[in-house]
Amino acid sequence: MPVPKTIEQLQHFLETHEDFGKINGQEVVRVRDDVVELCNIFVTREAYNKAVLRGTALSFSKSQIATFALTQFLTDESIYSRQIVPKPADPGWYTTEFPCFIPANIYELACSKAQEINFTESDLLTYALNLFVSNPGINAIYNAYIEKLCKQHNVNADYVELKILGWLKYQARKKRLELSLAAGEFVDRAKLP
Repeated sequence: MPVPKTIEQLQHFLETHEDFGKINGQEVVRVRDDVVELCNIFVTREAYNKAVLRGTALSFSKSQIATFALTQFLTDESIYSRQIVPKPADPGWYTTEFPCFIPANIYELACSKAQEINFTESDLLTYALNLFVSNPGINAIYNAYIEKLCKQHNVNADYVELKILGWLKYQARKKRLELSLAAGEFVDRAKLP
């Protein structure tokens, strides 16, 4: 089958191959716009801060952090090798919302696996974020990023982390103001992918 080289050939291909990527009429590949918005799922403040700090070093959004973290969760076989699975925290410890958008297929698979081990969505996301922040490769990149900033500005790591968290808060509120002005009313949360 030759590669289409004209508009007509491309139209003909699409008209005659509508069943590509389908089994029994159903698509087998989920496209990028099939995402789930996670909201009202709370994690520990520590997991939140560590995850967004490390994500900053990678230029990851919260959505990218959550997607990576849930992918790690799905491939973490150590969960099944334990007789008793400890929950990451007491439900009262989940105080910080982690809103994000993630691919629906990853979310559905992660929720299914979480149910098998009696995790709530907050347990799941907190555990996954902890996997993300304890990833040796992520930490190597993060530590190099922090070290570079410390040397560049002659400050300590705690100060750099504080400034990064402040910058993230500033950006979120800047976006919220932008959305509020566009809507003509206060938007109580910026929905960023």
